[in-house]
Amino acid sequence: MSETSTEKETGAAEPTAKKRRAAQEEFDVELRNPWLAGLLAWLVPGLGHWYQGRRAKAIIYAAAIWPILLAGLWMGSYWEATPNADSPRRLLVARNVYWSWRPGDKRLFFVPQAAVGAVAIPAYMQAKNLSDGDGGVLSTAFAPPRLPVESSTRPNQPSSAEIAANLHSWLDAGTIFTVVAGLLNLLAIFDAAGGPVPQPKEEEEDDEKKDGNEGGDAK
Repeated sequence: MSETSTEKETGAAEPTAKKRRAAQEEFDVELRNPWLAGLLAWLVPGLGHWYQGRRAKAIIYAAAIWPILLAGLWMGSYWEATPNADSPRRLLVARNVYWSWRPGDKRLFFVPQAAVGAVAIPAYMQAKNLSDGDGGVLSTAFAPPRLPVESSTRPNQPSSAEIAANLHSWLDAGTIFTVVAGLLNLLAIFDAAGGPVPQPKEEEEDDEKKDGNEGGDAK
């Protein structure tokens, strides 16, 4: 077995930490704390790479994810008329992004949406509190819709049918946009936590092959 093949087998068995160090040496990238970078990338797309000093990638990820995410949130928002003379309309924000695992309302779309912490955290908090919606935007944004059994406890929250009637096709389109944004951010999280994939240097491989050939000729 040649030295080159032995090195490849050894490299394939290296732990993740050694591969990360190899990536840093190869690309001269300081990943800093990869766990913190991954957390920041999850919370805010692009923030993990900015923390690492990889500003170009931070801008690329932010420019790719945030417009899609914001467009999806906008598609899932609408104004609703109220009987209140002082506030004749109220804004319902992001009614297509919410967490629910209640009987009759299991929200699987939230799984990829949750890859963006900026929407996952408020959605989770709303699902835990299940507020009635009297507190304005803060109590209606990212909130689960009202179920028939909640007519008396959450009368100010719209039902799924009311949300669909107000948003029409925008509801499905906005949901797809937010799902795509979440899937894209998964790539950003993995890249921030793991760093670039180390690539073999062609010059070193050529030198190794040359040394191997010279050794064979000498024999």
